[in-house]
Amino acid sequence: MKVVVVTGTNRGIGKSIKSVLKLAGYFVISVNRSNELLSRAELLVETDSEIEIGFDLRNSEGYEGLKMLLSSHRIYGVVNNAGVCIPADLEDISFSDLEETLIVNLLSPFRLSKLVLDLIDGEGRIINISSQLGVDGRAGYSAYSAAKFGLIGATKCWAKELGQRGITVNAICPGWVSTDMSKIDLAAQARRLNKDPEDFFAEICEPLELKRFNTPDEVAHLVEFLISEKGGGITGREFLMQTVWNQC
Repeated sequence: MKVVVVTGTNRGIGKSIKSVLKLAGYFVISVNRSNELLSRAELLVETDSEIEIGFDLRNSEGYEGLKMLLSSHRIYGVVNNAGVCIPADLEDISFSDLEETLIVNLLSPFRLSKLVLDLIDGEGRIINISSQLGVDGRAGYSAYSAAKFGLIGATKCWAKELGQRGITVNAICPGWVSTDMSKIDLAAQARRLNKDPEDFFAEICEPLELKRFNTPDEVAHLVEFLISEKGGGITGREFLMQTVWNQC
């Protein structure tokens, strides 16, 4: 059974990725922040198909402990899914929010992927969950967009560095996905633009090919394909799921 590490599986896209991969026969190691901020990585749950590790990805000094917990497994892949979005214009963003956004969305994928590399013996997969805002900017999202742009850049570089080892590296760039986080984001954007949320939702959906948001499972099934043998010839690519919606 191939072992895949997935971050941020408590809800939304990450929860769907975990479920889809388990149904496809993978053993999933979930890495999540627990209700308590942990000073080190701790094993929380272990079953026949999953291990859950409680760990705060912002804790740069705790990665050695995380590596110790992972080292008893032969790792096949990692899905860097955990993310945080704190909208703010440049003149309003605080340094602490900027730092947290960059650490969670960009630095932690670097740290975790580097850690996992030592545990991959043979072919493997790295999948980075970037964003629509990793290919186009939007007012009020400069920190998040910068991090997601950076993640795509890292994806392309890692693909060139690791291809000779048989490790593929790809990025998925969801736009609007039906999650609790997107509902909060939509409401915040509507307030910012002084629009009715329902009218704003219709406005967002109009230019999209499917005229709707994607579902978390649709993102997860793309992860499943890229992580499978069928996706073994694809690397260094970013996959945008629908047309970029760009509202100033």
